[in-house]
Order: sequence, then structure tokens, then C-alpha cells
Amino acid sequence: MSGFAKRGLSLVAAAWGMAAVAAGKPNIVVIVADDMGYGDCGAYGCADIPTPHIDALAKAGVRFSDGYVTGAVCSPSRASLMTGRYHHRDGVHDWIPAGKPGLSTDVPTVAGYLRGAGYRTAVIGKWHLGEAEGCHPLRRGFDEFYGFLGGHRDYFPDKPLKPGEKVNTYTQMMRGEARAEEAEYTTHAFGREAAAFIGRQKGGGAPFFLYLAFNAVHTPLQAPEDYLERFGHIPDKARRTYAAMLSAMDDAVGRVSAALRDAGLEEDTLVCFISDNGGPITRNAPNASRNTPLRGGKGETWEGGIRVPFVMQWKGVLPEGTVYGKPVIQMDMTATFLALAGVAADARWALDGVDLMPFLTGNMAGAPHGALCWEYGTQWAVRQGDWKLVSACPSGKEGGEQVIALYNLGRDIGEKDNRAATEPARVKEMMSAWCAWRGDVLGETAAARVDLADVAYAP
Repeated sequence: MSGFAKRGLSLVAAAWGMAAVAAGKPNIVVIVADDMGYGDCGAYGCADIPTPHIDALAKAGVRFSDGYVTGAVCSPSRASLMTGRYHHRDGVHDWIPAGKPGLSTDVPTVAGYLRGAGYRTAVIGKWHLGEAEGCHPLRRGFDEFYGFLGGHRDYFPDKPLKPGEKVNTYTQMMRGEARAEEAEYTTHAFGREAAAFIGRQKGGGAPFFLYLAFNAVHTPLQAPEDYLERFGHIPDKARRTYAAMLSAMDDAVGRVSAALRDAGLEEDTLVCFISDNGGPITRNAPNASRNTPLRGGKGETWEGGIRVPFVMQWKGVLPEGTVYGKPVIQMDMTATFLALAGVAADARWALDGVDLMPFLTGNMAGAPHGALCWEYGTQWAVRQGDWKLVSACPSGKEGGEQVIALYNLGRDIGEKDNRAATEPARVKEMMSAWCAWRGDVLGETAAARVDLADVAYAP
């Protein structure tokens, strides 16, 4: 065990905050999967796709059974991870199309905060928070960028540009602000670049923040032949390709873990893994993912759209092989990173996330949040304790008629037993909480959108 990790262990029994900062600042690696299903890794019950490297993170750290993201689609979730705030506050309400405005350039990002605290910062992979000059990662707190600025691209190398053809920054690979001539499968390239960045930090003195944002396993369904051959036993062609893509991403995660070990940095590094939203199963680019045992998927406020694989590993500091069952959300990662770095968020841009370290090390009892809320289009949800009130379409079809339903997730994780008709007081109490939240994040006039007396109960 490294000296820093030993110091971390001693701090678990003490006040976490400033004592941890005095002992040293951990490196931070955040790995984000794109459109991965809740049930698609071994740590969350997957049986047909081996994910040994993701599972190893969970085995050596903390797996969150009730880990959420703020957005049911990608850009909102990524925005909140960058800011530690509900994305609604900062102008990102849906995925960002090419050429459209991105995350507000006024709000500080976690990369900017950490760079100000002496961290080296890098983003590798999918950005999808805006292409405009001020939105570029190099203007948002990152020292290095390798990836693409948009929301999706082919996994195989870009074709050479024709004479006079402009670079499409939404889809084409970039190093910094220049086009990169990438020859590898995209997932392999991102694993290679992440490992190389870690290797360059060996013995460098300063801590680092690496944001590794895969576009896997988002469509298009494309995988190298050698990975497809691993899953010839899966009869469904789409699921077989998805499995191959996920396996390639898992191998890239393993490459990152190996790079940390090789550099002697594993026990000085907090590693986090999460998906940006639930797997798309009926709409929003279905990719053969599975959210078992959850209901619904990407683009919905059912659990399958917002509850995701969520793991944190810091060897020697976080309790090994534990499951944390209280609701947490990706904004909490951001708040945790800033607390570990000894950084106070700008009061003008107050965080909605909560530092998780006191809860995970046993220094603080109770739940990190009294309530969590969501809104995507006309859909919404609020969770308080085990209870969840949700307004969504039962059929899973976009634009279908929505209902308001109440579930006890502690007993009914699949959202099958609607208790709204028998718990009208709880429905109105939770709806009032959601309206108050909406008024806070979108302005007071937004709170009255739902008439508390107009409740349509349905299965």
C-alpha cells in the first residue's frame, strides 16, 4: 500500500474534509459509458456478457444499487457531472444537436475547479456539451482533449478529407482543436489515449483528473470481428454486436486500471464508473441493451431511464466490496471531487450534489438526499426514501398518454404495483415537493405547471 493510501485509511476515522486535503489530493478518473443498460455488467447481474474489469472496480470498491443520473439522455447527464448542478439550471434540457448552444459558458466546471487546485486535467472521448468556441473542452477547464465534440460517430476510422472539405467537429476525431488521423476502432483508441495520459503522470508530482467518456455502447452497432467472434453463441445479431462493443469497452477499462498499477498510482486514485443514462430499449437509438430488473429505458423517467451502473473505487480508503443502498446521483461525484481537492464551489453556482465520502466511510449516518427530482420533456419524477412518484408513458412510446404512478421501490424495483390510488396524501405531498424543486431550478413561475388536484391514476 502506498503512503498516500495509508494516510487515507487513517483519515476514515477522523474528520474527512480538510484533513484529507492536508494529507494530499487524490488523482481522479471518471469513466462514463454511453447508453449502457443497468443490467449489462456482471456486478449488476448480467449473465451473457462478461465484464471482468468493470466488475473488478465494484469488487474492490463500492457498488451503488440506487445510483442515478439527472438526465434520461446524454447531454443533460454529462452537463450535471461537469457542474455538480441540476442541468436545468444551466441551459441543457435535452441532447444537444450539431451547431446548437451547449452548456452555459458562465457556470464553472469540475475540470476548471480542479485545474485551479493544481490538477492536470484531460478529457478523452465524447464531449457533447457544445461545439462553439467557448464550449470547447480546452476552454472549460481541460488541459488536454482527444475525442469528438458531438453526440455520436462511427466506431471505425474517419475517411480522409477531400480537398477543401471542412472538418466536422461533431463527429470527427480531434486532438485539441486539430483533426486527428485515427486508425483504430474508437473504443480502443480512447483506452489507448487514457492509458497514455496516466503513464505521463508517473512521478509528475501534481494530481490529475481524467474524464474518460466513451461513446460505447451507443449506436451505430459496430464491433471489430475478433470481438464479434467472442459472442457467436448469442443468437440475436443486435445483442451479439452490443456484447462485442461492451466487451471492447470493458477491455479499455482494464487498460486504464493496468496503467494506474503500472504507474504505481492505483492506491492514490479514486476511480468512478457510471453510465450517462439507462439503456435505450424502445426508442432513442435502441442498441439491444437491457435494464433488468428495471422498467423502461433511455428517454424515460421510469427507473430504466435514470438508474444506472454506478461504482467508486479507491483502494485502501473506500470499503472494499460493499453495496451502498441509499439513493445517490452523478452530481454527488462532482461534489465529492471538489471536497477531496479542498475546493469550495463558487457561491453564485451552488452545487446540488453532496460529498459522498462521509457517508461511504461511516462518518455520517442517514441518506445523502432527502429527495431527488427529474424532468425530461413532459415526463417527471421525484424520489423520497423508498417512494417514487413518476409521470411517464406506460407504453414506452414517445408522445403517448402519460399517467401519474406511485411505487415503493424498496419492495417493487420493477415499478409494477402502482400505489397512487391508495396513497393519495403521499401522492400530493410528493407532487408538491417536485413542484417546489421545479420552481427552484427553473424559476418560480415554473412551479405551477402541474395542478395538484388533477391527478390521473392508472397502472
